[in-house]
Amino acid sequence: MEPIRGTDPTLRQLLRRIARRRRLLLAVAVATFVVVAAWTLLATPRYESTAVLRIESKSAIPSLSDAVKELPGMGLAGLAKDELDTDIGVLKSSRIADATIDAMGLAVQVKQPAEDRARVIRVRVLDSSDVEGKITLSRRDDGRYDVQTDDLEGVGKLPAVWAPGDSLRVGSLMLALPENLRAGGPSTIKLRLLPRYKVHKLLDRRLTIRKQEGGSRLVEVSFADPDRRFAAQVVGVMVREYVTYMLQTDEHDETAQIRELRAALGTTAVRLATAEEQLRRFQQRARVVLPTEQAEEQVKRIAAVESRIDAIRIERNGLARLLELIRSRSASGGDPAAYRQLATFPSLVGNRAIQDVLAALTDLESKRSALAVTRTEANVELQQITSRIADLDRQLYRLGSQYLESLDQQLTSTTRTVGTLNDTLVALPATSLQYARLARDRTILDSEYVALYKQLKITELQDVLRKEKVKVVDPPRVANADDPEFPKRTVQLVLGLVLGIVLAFAVGLGVELWTEAD
Repeated sequence: MEPIRGTDPTLRQLLRRIARRRRLLLAVAVATFVVVAAWTLLATPRYESTAVLRIESKSAIPSLSDAVKELPGMGLAGLAKDELDTDIGVLKSSRIADATIDAMGLAVQVKQPAEDRARVIRVRVLDSSDVEGKITLSRRDDGRYDVQTDDLEGVGKLPAVWAPGDSLRVGSLMLALPENLRAGGPSTIKLRLLPRYKVHKLLDRRLTIRKQEGGSRLVEVSFADPDRRFAAQVVGVMVREYVTYMLQTDEHDETAQIRELRAALGTTAVRLATAEEQLRRFQQRARVVLPTEQAEEQVKRIAAVESRIDAIRIERNGLARLLELIRSRSASGGDPAAYRQLATFPSLVGNRAIQDVLAALTDLESKRSALAVTRTEANVELQQITSRIADLDRQLYRLGSQYLESLDQQLTSTTRTVGTLNDTLVALPATSLQYARLARDRTILDSEYVALYKQLKITELQDVLRKEKVKVVDPPRVANADDPEFPKRTVQLVLGLVLGIVLAFAVGLGVELWTEAD
């Protein structure tokens, strides 16, 4: 039952109306599938070769950054930036790309036959100038090739015939036909010469460099090309150039660092020796070893000497008063034994001379007392003993006076010593300050020397134990001829079928809507 005109058809009705145009739908689907299938079957296949590299950390000894990035959460803060990204950046750099381009002659594309480049052409790059254009070689019956160019400018006139085994310079490129082409080869060889910027674009499209997931340090390097052997060679050359560059860079960096450290160490050693010599001379001139401790000892010495001065002054004053008292008593004649009071003075009690005089006095006094019992004062012997006793009393007084003089001398010399010590103590702050400055300079230079020496030994150890930073885990392999990376025929045909069905339905729907609008 047809819907009333002017009303919208239902989905089922629309599908039925589209299905009535099954021939159109089938034609569109088949045509689309045929186009996709033809493109899939006729497209030049590209084969991919892959190498897997393990890129180690640059330093064999953990650095501070390595320790920091091990802390929880540090990676989220951006502090654990892996140097692997930098190494991948070097691998993708123009330096490595240009070295690969020159080594493999990527400026020359073999368009036909694309599957066996090494069999038909050999390329050597002479300089970095660009050449762009096309060269077509047609085989002659004698095995040589006719040369035809297209849009090839700025390279001069090329010979019309090119024989296998001969070389031909085209601008910055030296091209050579292999000798094996004499025996047989393709009837037509088509070459496309590309400027360097286009080669870089081509390399960017066909080259894939990525690190594997999961935090590993494995990096995959892949290249796709119609020539599966050439693809493996390109990957191999790129890996070799990268490994060589990294080894040379590491060796150069470590050698330069060792050279700089040795120079800095030598300069620091000279400065340290100068600082030590200045400190030694200052110590000898100022007669100091440890100024702080010496100042403390000096204060203690001054205190001890001043205490000694006080003791001497007290003793001297006491002795002086006693001698004055003895002098006054002996002068008045009221106390004949006044001189003997000196024997009671504390400092003179242990004096041997005083004790000898006292012993002699005691003996004479005993004799005098014994004679006085039987003799008169006019007795000569008694007078002699009395005179001798008087002499000993005066001798005892002289000993006291001499001891007083010795105390005065001690007081004078000790006071002079205190003055000298005080003068030395006054000069100690300036001496200590100068000593501290010289010792500080020596300590800083010594620490600098030790730090440089340790760093030098670490760097020398790293240089001796230097390991290869880049290791080839999987070398590039030549892909199987039945396993092209592009196109995947089964996948392409299935997608072509799906595309044909979708496109057929879209065409049928469009026709119905167009008819409905009319």
